Amino acid sequence: MGFWILSALVVGLILSAIIGADITARKNRKQPKIERIGEVVDKRVNWTEGSSSKTFYITCEFENNERKEISVSDDKYGLFVVGDKIKVTSQGTWNWTERIIT
Repeated sequence: MGFWILSALVVGLILSAIIGADITARKNRKQPKIERIGEVVDKRVNWTEGSSSKTFYITCEFENNERKEISVSDDKYGLFVVGDKIKVTSQGTWNWTERIIT
């Protein structure tokens, strides 16, 4: 009896995570895409001690002096250098970054 309750709980948690992710994606798709040009002013890695999990961030500053910290993949993190010009495209909670080569 306990096995079935535990199984139902696990399935329920998985389904709620999938449904929550789908709701967030739908909301993001309805938002307008906003493209801005900025400059990389800082980089950092968030690493939890005792874990192999790392999250990579760049901080960019836009023309209006607004700063925004953006999570990037580890392969993109190595491409950005402080001082680089970048294009940041935002749509809801999603962010895409692209290095501008001049």
